[in-house]
Amino acid sequence: MHKTNNNSEGWHNRFRLVVGKHHPDLYSFITEIQKEQAFTETCVNELALGKRIKVASKKDWVMLQERIQDITSEYETYNDDGDELKYLRTLGYNVKLS
Repeated sequence: MHKTNNNSEGWHNRFRLVVGKHHPDLYSFITEIQKEQAFTETCVNELALGKRIKVASKKDWVMLQERIQDITSEYETYNDDGDELKYLRTLGYNVKLS
């Protein structure tokens, strides 16, 4: 059992991104809840069939964090050259949304 509600907060943030608004109307909310239920049932069925969950290793997370830190530390260089768009693209190549 988790001692914090981080899992709940993570789900809530992901759901808000999927819905696309902070305060959805009732129809949008029900539609997205139905999609979420279908997704969850699919995941449960896949796990029941033996699908394994792949978790990124700590080494992968550390390497990603270092890459992002390297990019953000060079923001002033991008800004001085007027390459803010290039900065955002470079940063975006290293960010993956699930």
